[in-house]
Amino acid sequence: MSLSLDLLHRGAHPGGRMTREKTFTKWLNELAEDPTFLAEGAILDFTDAVVLAMNRQGVTRSDLAARLGKTPAYVTKLLSGNNNFTIRTMTQVAQALQFSLKVRLVPNHPVARPQRATVG
Repeated sequence: MSLSLDLLHRGAHPGGRMTREKTFTKWLNELAEDPTFLAEGAILDFTDAVVLAMNRQGVTRSDLAARLGKTPAYVTKLLSGNNNFTIRTMTQVAQALQFSLKVRLVPNHPVARPQRATVG
């Protein structure tokens, strides 16, 4: 760990010289393709959406626990960001907050749309 940090601070890597900006940009690009990193982002997105819904509705963790038929400790763990949610659990939480869960696929890169010809 300290070796890789040291290389980053010196702006070099084992294969030659590279600026810190290029190293950081390369690292970010690699993360953008990493399924584990992307999954963690999705988990945090869902957790943030639940907390936002709870705050807007004035729902406490105890309230949500009662709606789910679970303990407040379960809800605390659920909202910790360290969960690999099932679709079933996500649906139950959404329904407890009077929401529907919608899962959709979004392209990684913008899809080019053909331009329509105009008459004029």
